[in-house]
Amino acid sequence: MKYLFGMLIFLYFLMMSAHVCAQNNEIYGLWANFEGEYVEIAYDNTFLRYEVDKGTKKKIPLAKGSIKFVENELRIFRSDISDTYDLCYYVGYANMVICKPKSEKAWLWQKIKDL
Repeated sequence: MKYLFGMLIFLYFLMMSAHVCAQNNEIYGLWANFEGEYVEIAYDNTFLRYEVDKGTKKKIPLAKGSIKFVENELRIFRSDISDTYDLCYYVGYANMVICKPKSEKAWLWQKIKDL
């Protein structure tokens, strides 16, 4: 009986730790990268990638448009220019990797906040 109780306590803590460490694969929110860029991805699948002017604190748009999820990739429809392309991506708990368009490089984004 003592071993059964100990096993139940062990399983309880194991389940709780798995819950805390579970991945939140939520792409929606505000993300930042080490290049000083930010991207806001809204629940309506629109996005705005921008920099912040250090003097005025105003957003300087770099790209905006909409996203469609197609075959494990992001299909980007730019609305600021006439362009469409597919990007590979991975979303973890606090990080996201997105391949840069027409490049072999990628962005590493860190989540700042959920929407």
